[in-house]
Amino acid sequence: MYVQPSMAAPPALLAPRDQGWRGTALVVLASLAAALAALLAFGPMMTPDSPSYLAYAEALRAGPLPAGEALLRQASSPATLFRTPGYPAVIAALQVLAPERWVWGLVVLQMAAQAALAGLAHRVALALGLRGAWAVAAALMPAVGVTLAMQVAVMTDALYGALAGGAGLLLLKAGLGRGSLTAVALAGAMLGIGLLVREATAYLVLAFLPAAVIAAGRGASRRILGAGLLLAPVLLAAGWLMEENLRRSGHAVLSTTKQIVMVQAVLPLLARGVPVFDGDDLFDRTVREHVVPRGYQGLDAMNDALFAAGMTAPEIAAVAGDRYWRAWQRHPLEMLRAMVVRAPVKLFQIGFMPVDAVAELHLRFDRPRPWFGRIDAILDRLKQGSPMALAALVTLAGSRAIALLLAGAAMLAPLLLRRDPRFLPLLGAWLVCGGFLGVYLPVHVEQRYLMPVAPLLVLIGMVVLSRGAQAIREARHLRP
Repeated sequence: MYVQPSMAAPPALLAPRDQGWRGTALVVLASLAAALAALLAFGPMMTPDSPSYLAYAEALRAGPLPAGEALLRQASSPATLFRTPGYPAVIAALQVLAPERWVWGLVVLQMAAQAALAGLAHRVALALGLRGAWAVAAALMPAVGVTLAMQVAVMTDALYGALAGGAGLLLLKAGLGRGSLTAVALAGAMLGIGLLVREATAYLVLAFLPAAVIAAGRGASRRILGAGLLLAPVLLAAGWLMEENLRRSGHAVLSTTKQIVMVQAVLPLLARGVPVFDGDDLFDRTVREHVVPRGYQGLDAMNDALFAAGMTAPEIAAVAGDRYWRAWQRHPLEMLRAMVVRAPVKLFQIGFMPVDAVAELHLRFDRPRPWFGRIDAILDRLKQGSPMALAALVTLAGSRAIALLLAGAAMLAPLLLRRDPRFLPLLGAWLVCGGFLGVYLPVHVEQRYLMPVAPLLVLIGMVVLSRGAQAIREARHLRP
């Protein structure tokens, strides 16, 4: 079992020979059990995004992907341009291997990936010097969150969360030791693959750079090499994808998702009557016709109308991006306000949300939110004298309080851990977490987008809280 490290040396150098593999096995099995319970209760889940991934997978299996006019005039948002190829390629491979059971194979793969992530989080918790129960809790808390729904869904989040989250954990663990260029290279490879799953990795990778420099070890040459090892796979993957899309469409883009997300990003402004789209050109007129009165529900109609008028998906995406940046130039305060609006309190509960995760499963499967996941319903039952309602209230409020305590502790980590020997590696992990918010908040953010950083957030929060608990114990011991 690990002991709390002293202030004199990095925890990785103080680790005893017992490496706690039983605890790691327990974490992996518990993560699998939680996901299996969700699968048995609800089954695999198709989402509104799933058809586009399936269409891309079908195109991959059919032969050469469409190109030229056959691609550009295919639809307002052709799947093979709107999506990146990584996740559809996994689906296509599973469909070849198991045509009738591929969706179950996909879910099992996603469950295994997330279980491996939980196991890695436990190893990092031990490297941080967290005691046995603290380490197990830190690794399992994110495993009973929004990831439960995403593991059983035909969505990129579970696999991407394992890739990007695993990269962050590898960098943190390497930084806690003497540094490892191998770990940095592996993290870079995972992010390079991750870019083919989610194009936002091209921006998110910048948040990993400080952690990679720290994880590379001491010396300017090692740090420069570490930065290169992290960036190179992502740049190569991005370059290949842009070249491929240029060959097929004439536009060097990672994807055309901007035709949705860049308009979605200014919806809070439109709801307040801010004149974002006040021009007389086709794009602004079409947005005013379809999106201004209907909000998010009008985005598909907007794209269809622009497509019918002769615009292609890459052209729509380019203009949408241009209008987004124009909104920042014209209405910077309103855009900042929109970022605040996109950050509700529940966003910071990502680290631990077992009750809300069950409620999320119900909602994702178009079922009513269960009463034990709603404060108003719990209070109604409590007024009727239900003992179960009291237990549900304590559980729901307690889990949310723990999540917010962890998030608050993690946010304050740079101030509270400045003299801790683990400070630099933890700062690198903290910047990864901040980078995800920095990339998504200006555009659009959901809890599932933060899945990759949930393990890092919990680990940082646990370190802060364990240090606080230790300080309290020492103060009591010294008290006369």
